[in-house]
Amino acid sequence: MKTLLKIELERAFRNKWFYITLLIELILVIVDVVTVALPVRRAYEEFYIPLRDYQIPGAYCLWMVAHCSSVYKLLHLIFPLLISIPYTYTIYNDVKSNYIHNIACRISKKKYYMSKLITQFVVGMVVVAFCLLSSFILTATVLPLEHPTLASAEYKFSNHNVFSTIYYNHTFIAVILFIILESFVFGIIGCIGFVFAYLLNNVIMVMLSTFIIYYMDFILSNLFGRYGSLMAASKVAILYKGWEVGFVIELMIIVVAEVVMCIVQMNKKDII
Repeated sequence: MKTLLKIELERAFRNKWFYITLLIELILVIVDVVTVALPVRRAYEEFYIPLRDYQIPGAYCLWMVAHCSSVYKLLHLIFPLLISIPYTYTIYNDVKSNYIHNIACRISKKKYYMSKLITQFVVGMVVVAFCLLSSFILTATVLPLEHPTLASAEYKFSNHNVFSTIYYNHTFIAVILFIILESFVFGIIGCIGFVFAYLLNNVIMVMLSTFIIYYMDFILSNLFGRYGSLMAASKVAILYKGWEVGFVIELMIIVVAEVVMCIVQMNKKDII
């Protein structure tokens, strides 16, 4: 299992598409810093310091997750595509190239499918974590780390948000928590492509399957008046109270579908 998992992780991370994905994210993060954090930094001496005697916005306020900037919203729209680019197509290609037949003759099918599923999950986590961590680090190079206060109108966190208390009392821990949780969520969402790799007969549709399900959930949620869609609730930092139960249930449904597909493939008799 360890050897096979190592091979699959190398296929994912020693892949030009993985680095192209990270480059796209880095460019968008830089755009966010230049358009959001840099103008505020330039206004420090002219506006904030002379005219304010209370909260001055810093990195904790203006990194993309806390600020919920337009770039962050764009990233949340395309994250399902970005987490599918580096690895999802290999799952489909293994079936079409008969690689899966060769592997199944030498090792346990259980190990093979578990390795594929775990790798897709890890890829999704790493892609999103890189983006969010880059945003915080680059924003912190431009702006100081301040102490957020609930009384300030600069911050988007209120008592209506699930994580507002930890954000105002333990801000750095909250930043780490936001990065981990959001990456974990998109790790789960990214594995939707694993399911459709065995259901569809077109690699493009397999690559798009995660985005399609994600966006369909958003549309249906709006049609039926449900506010906590995957697209909205996966912005974990500003998750509203009352959304968390439905969000967790939806993630659990996705996990069950992914595990069921994995078990079905393990028990198929016609691939040996």
